[in-house]
Amino acid sequence: MNTHVDELVMQPTRHFDNPGEVLTYPGLKHKDRLRILESWKLDAQRLAESTAENMSGGEKTNLRDVSRALMHLKSMEHLPGAKQRPDLGRPIAEGMAIGGLLGAGAGLVATAATPTVSFALVAQASVVGLIVGGIAGALRAPQQKKEL
Repeated sequence: MNTHVDELVMQPTRHFDNPGEVLTYPGLKHKDRLRILESWKLDAQRLAESTAENMSGGEKTNLRDVSRALMHLKSMEHLPGAKQRPDLGRPIAEGMAIGGLLGAGAGLVATAATPTVSFALVAQASVVGLIVGGIAGALRAPQQKKEL
């Protein structure tokens, strides 16, 4: 195990001025950031309990800031790259987005060119573009998986 990370986990307040710095500290993996913030939160909870029992030395607890940073980190778990692994569903979403935009653009051009065509054509073209783009992205996803 990495002794540097272990030191950050054991004494996070010695290495960071505030919990938000853990989120941007270079070279840490997602799981290491999680360990550091969870350790910091446990320390802050203990300090808050001591303060409530009138047993602290007057130190200020930053439980709220640690909890916010931890929630932010946990919300990043589902973002591409947050765990340093590729998101294989991304090509489908990209294909759908591009297809939808192209379909909407084609529908707008057709609507502008022909005055009798309604804006329903734009919606229909967008849906067709989403479907075609999603299929194209799905076909591209296995190729990207092989490249990894």
